[in-house]
Amino acid sequence: MFVGAFLFSTREIIHETPLEVIQQHVIKQSGGVYRIPDGPPPTVHLVVAATSTEDTSWLTELRVPGMETIIYIADNKSAPHHAQENKGHEAMMYHQYFYDYYDKLADISILIHSQKMAWHVEQLLDQSMLFSLNHMDMREIQRRRFLNLRVTWGVGCSSGQINTTKVNEESGSIPEQKEMQEAFRANFNIYDIPEILATPCCSQIAVVKELVRSRPREQYKHHIQWLLDTKLDDSISGRTWEHMWQYLFLKKAVDCPIEHRAYCRLYHICFGGREQYDEWIELQQGAQRLRDEIHKLDQKKRALDEKSRRNEDEEKRRQEEHKDSELDETEQRQEAARKKQEKARADVQAKADQKKRQWLEEELSTVDEAIRVRKEVAMVRGSVEANRIAEGEDIYGDALEPGLEFTSSLSATPMPTPDRSREA
Repeated sequence: MFVGAFLFSTREIIHETPLEVIQQHVIKQSGGVYRIPDGPPPTVHLVVAATSTEDTSWLTELRVPGMETIIYIADNKSAPHHAQENKGHEAMMYHQYFYDYYDKLADISILIHSQKMAWHVEQLLDQSMLFSLNHMDMREIQRRRFLNLRVTWGVGCSSGQINTTKVNEESGSIPEQKEMQEAFRANFNIYDIPEILATPCCSQIAVVKELVRSRPREQYKHHIQWLLDTKLDDSISGRTWEHMWQYLFLKKAVDCPIEHRAYCRLYHICFGGREQYDEWIELQQGAQRLRDEIHKLDQKKRALDEKSRRNEDEEKRRQEEHKDSELDETEQRQEAARKKQEKARADVQAKADQKKRQWLEEELSTVDEAIRVRKEVAMVRGSVEANRIAEGEDIYGDALEPGLEFTSSLSATPMPTPDRSREA
């Protein structure tokens, strides 16, 4: 099984590239100098799209210097910050913020949903927005100027990317696809629309004030008006914007940074390269397979327990019906023998399943420990700036990492359809 090999490699002594070699490589690849923004920590606006019933108390646990939290409420016009109408989900509130704060922006604006824990946040980040924000590198946001807080390609890049030419086709798990051409044209007033739009989901973004102000303030009002006027279903109009933020701020149709490099630069979780990152992904997939097997056994046990309960009830009912009648002695012996055999088989199977479940739990515990150790090692690597520079220097890939080019013919890996419900 793959577990043994992964655990062996996890326990190996980690060989670090000498610091001076990393620095020489960085200087050479960067034309003699590597630049990051200097000066005091940037000011930050954390813009939270919420409804009046959602719990945002977790925001008090944030530990980000210079961060001011601004909560926009979708369904309460008396709130200090609110949407004009409860339409377009988070897109409406993001554009309202850009319009309202155009002349008083912080250095960085981070715009998120209101949930502390959500599938929108990757497993590597504990699916926790609190963890993500507390580990986020604000200098990296300044360096890239605009980015998606999610980095994995599974929804939005390798699958779920938008083909704007498919305007008359059923779109399955991406129902907004057939509406994208018209939405793009209406919002940006251009005729030549990109064929492919791709970026990690799910409308949680960060942008510097210079990019926000590089667009006229009235443009954000235009986007608000489109969300107010469109006849598209509310859920669809909001989702169209998941695929357009990168075009609004970067004028790029496709913005899919390499996963392990983006994790390293933005969240300081550095595995050391694509191979090591892929091994961590395989461990995660292995753990999920083990959990699935345990879940199947639990379902099977519940079904057998329910069947046993029904059989007992049926036997009690039968005995009650025949308590005053005389049954053939042979029939009674045969029925008793049949039930004894059936129970014996069920007991043997139950013991086998119990033993298998115990083995699966032990395997899962081993794999989970390997996952934990690898993540801790990656975070230690990420705490060293030279490691972050070396691993994440070219965040969109280079000749040393083949097969990562993103084209319109990129094959989509089938993914489970996520729960895309939104409160805000």
